[in-house]
Amino acid sequence: MGYTAQMDRQLEQALLEWTLENPRPLQGDAGARRYFRVDLPTGGTAVLALYPDMEPNSDDAFQNFVTLHSYLSPILHLPEIYRYDEPDRAMLLEDVGDCSLEDRLAALPQEEAFWADKVAWELENWVGPLTMAAPGGSFFMLRSFDKAKYDFEWSFCKKHFFNGLLNKNPPLWLDRMMEQIHGYLEPRSKYLTHRDFHVRNLMVSDQRLITIDFQDARLGPATYDLASIMFDGYWNWNQESRRIFASRVRNGLGMNDKEFRSELISVALQRNLKALGTFACQLLTNGKTRFASAIPRTLRHIRSHFERIAHGEGVIQAKNWLIRAKDRIEKEWPDKTQSPEL
Repeated sequence: MGYTAQMDRQLEQALLEWTLENPRPLQGDAGARRYFRVDLPTGGTAVLALYPDMEPNSDDAFQNFVTLHSYLSPILHLPEIYRYDEPDRAMLLEDVGDCSLEDRLAALPQEEAFWADKVAWELENWVGPLTMAAPGGSFFMLRSFDKAKYDFEWSFCKKHFFNGLLNKNPPLWLDRMMEQIHGYLEPRSKYLTHRDFHVRNLMVSDQRLITIDFQDARLGPATYDLASIMFDGYWNWNQESRRIFASRVRNGLGMNDKEFRSELISVALQRNLKALGTFACQLLTNGKTRFASAIPRTLRHIRSHFERIAHGEGVIQAKNWLIRAKDRIEKEWPDKTQSPEL
């Protein structure tokens, strides 16, 4: 059975078994999952999530979501799971609306300090209580950002961003730099991380900050989620918000300033380059143009990282990558040129 036919069968089965009506497709994440807003028989709405069959030799995102939800929900705000069917790989979730933190901040930028405080609180919990209380044998504590994972993500970036979007190879000095960064970060992967912590994976509902898309959580450096949100591809936080994030995490960890900054800049470079690979793949392979505006913003973050470490060649190259990426996006996806990031 093909992918589309399988997902259509799942939808029909879930609607029938759970007496759901009027499915409306929702914009999904970067994965293969499909989401629908549905009407409940008792009134109101819920979100129906459909998962494709598990790939051989891969993690089961469906079961990972259920297991992690059980662990995280006593501390974090998560969408409630109303019911699920593991054999049919269908899940019925609380409908938390369509307003992401990105949407909220864009509409009400004056609220940034309020939401920055909530984000900082969540960051503290990932590296604090959620790490310390996690059962040692749980799947999310047995997988980590090791060198193999870092190498895979760098190869993905080279394939989709450099070779795919820019039609060029990355410079050899960057290959060597990433090899050093991967070796530096691997032994520091001791803290539970969301793994994709950004403003599109944080929803706003009734003044609550609700976390989604957490099933890929794994051990990573203490500053991993911090770097993800500080240098977000979808939002430019002001300096005060970034200061709040950094000081709360650093104080909670008890790191000295030099060690903290060294790890943060290394993680930020790795994380932003990884994100470029994802954005380029979604744009070029999957035709998801909503990722286009994140590419210039992320390249500006990378340029600023090179400026912080006084890497002159890196600053020059990042500027060139930015020009080349913007030119191609403006030519091939002109509807995205209205974004301020372009």
